[in-house]
Amino acid sequence: MLVYIAGSGAMGCTIGYKISKNSDNEVILLDYWQDHIDNINNNGLTVKGEFDDNIKIQAMKPSEASKKADLIVVMTKSMYLKDMMEAISHLIDENTQILCLLNGMGHEEILKNYVNLNQINMGVTIWAAALEEPGSITIRDIGTIDVQNIGGNEEAGKKVADILNEGKLNARYDKNVMYAIWRKVMVNGTMNSMTALLECTVGEFFAIDAHERIIDELVKEFVEVGNADGVNLDKKEMLDYIRETSKAAKDHYPSMYQDLVERNRKTEIDFINGAVVNKGKTHNIATPYNEIITQLVHAKEELNDAK
Repeated sequence: MLVYIAGSGAMGCTIGYKISKNSDNEVILLDYWQDHIDNINNNGLTVKGEFDDNIKIQAMKPSEASKKADLIVVMTKSMYLKDMMEAISHLIDENTQILCLLNGMGHEEILKNYVNLNQINMGVTIWAAALEEPGSITIRDIGTIDVQNIGGNEEAGKKVADILNEGKLNARYDKNVMYAIWRKVMVNGTMNSMTALLECTVGEFFAIDAHERIIDELVKEFVEVGNADGVNLDKKEMLDYIRETSKAAKDHYPSMYQDLVERNRKTEIDFINGAVVNKGKTHNIATPYNEIITQLVHAKEELNDAK
């Protein structure tokens, strides 16, 4: 099968590497960073972590690809999803399956403008990786992927999970993947946004007195909106999960901090805290904490002239 990775940063390269290394599927990395593309094509993809490796794998811009895809794993930043789907539309036919593993939620609303619902597979992953330099990534620890076909095409969704498992990516078909997505969004909506605003580690945020009230109010809003949206969420369970996750990530600067503070890039806030604000409006549920955090992150982007 032909698998494209649409957005070949750290996570995209991780998934592409694992599938290419461990299966007979053809993998092509799609990206716009020319130095990254050239380094991969000329020197191979360098992988560091538990062990060091280097593999030959094709990389190119979306416009340079021509063969129709069996599977496209979408790994671009959330705010660039629409542009990426436009750029790869010529690679899609009625047999192409799309797997979306992006941070946040609401991406299916964009995807359904390009493919039928039975071609859309939503997923959530806890694999972690870093892009060290053009053509070189570091894979951190071992992760998992949950995936579900949201159009009811369970057979296709399970085939997607099988491809991931051929790549030793520890995937499973999850008939309730939206629960996992909402839970991860709550983690990102508390840790990512607050560490980016306060410029601190996860542990430093959880050590301040105000963190309990902030997290309690944020999670309350997420749970109310999620339940109205048809996802069964329990506030205490979510709070316990977030606190446990914070302990493991206490020394970590989350991706939103890295984007906004370290790299001066725009964030995915509209698909995290901003997404629950928009869904809240649909259900006539007030989300004041998530709304002000979304506004503050955008204000910081504007002040810093984030690109």
